[in-house]
Amino acid sequence: MTTASSFATPAVRRPEEFSHNEIQLSTGVKIHYVREGSGPPLLLLHGWPGFWWEWSKVVAPLAEHFDVIVPDLRGFGDSEKPDLGDISQYTLDHATDDQAALLDELGIDEAYVVGHDYAAIIVHKFIRKFRNRVIKAAIFDPITPDFGEFYFGIPHVSESWYSQFHQTDMSVELVSSSRTACKIYFTHFMNHWSYRDELLTDDEMEIYVDNFMKAGNIHGGFNYYRANLSMTSAPWNELDDEVTDLPVTILWGQGDTVVPSLLADRLPKYYSNYTLEIVEDAGHFMMVEKPDIVIERLTAAFK
Repeated sequence: MTTASSFATPAVRRPEEFSHNEIQLSTGVKIHYVREGSGPPLLLLHGWPGFWWEWSKVVAPLAEHFDVIVPDLRGFGDSEKPDLGDISQYTLDHATDDQAALLDELGIDEAYVVGHDYAAIIVHKFIRKFRNRVIKAAIFDPITPDFGEFYFGIPHVSESWYSQFHQTDMSVELVSSSRTACKIYFTHFMNHWSYRDELLTDDEMEIYVDNFMKAGNIHGGFNYYRANLSMTSAPWNELDDEVTDLPVTILWGQGDTVVPSLLADRLPKYYSNYTLEIVEDAGHFMMVEKPDIVIERLTAAFK
């Protein structure tokens, strides 16, 4: 259950109003990231359909307490798109290693780490493979190694149809065929996975469409499904099955339809030191739908 927050809902900031940076990683990709504030490092990782800007409502308030670092994952936003024809470049293990390499290049030994959607998986992997690099973590709507049986199973397969559509060449051609097609496709997910009828204003949705229509961005995002969520992919390894005692804050939108909170009973199989809050009137996009709660909970958990 949620309580009234003392934080005011932040005003919308356009992408050009943030401080942008690029850095070459030892993993072979150039990563774009936004960075604001000072204090302990706080890494915010986005999911699909998204890019760094999905965190835009919480960056400035969190930057009052933290050194906030918000990268585009490889293949997304303004980060490099490795060979789009080679889906092996888009495994979540590569994306996980990128985050350690990013901390290395920035001279950061350890950080607070937060992930959502695909980055929920990245954080799951990161806190096991790079345990000494994480102070504490937070995960929104966590996805665990046993998610696949639910995701592809009956009746949820009617929600996960898009993961198989993304396997096809025509998916990139159709969705990128025009700005209108792109907007229709991504608006569906923004609204359907949100608790609200409409997640974004028209101006906000245009910012997302601007991003998706950049060269390679639709293909790069779809490659995450081809590499990690096909019927034959193997996105998890033995390390991912380990139980971690790292302190983890978990926020789960009560109205999330793609990663429903009924899966919360699986958490003890993987986490022994976590707090769980089911957030009312929220769906999949917590940082967009409930930025005041995200700001308050992360600040309380990490300060």
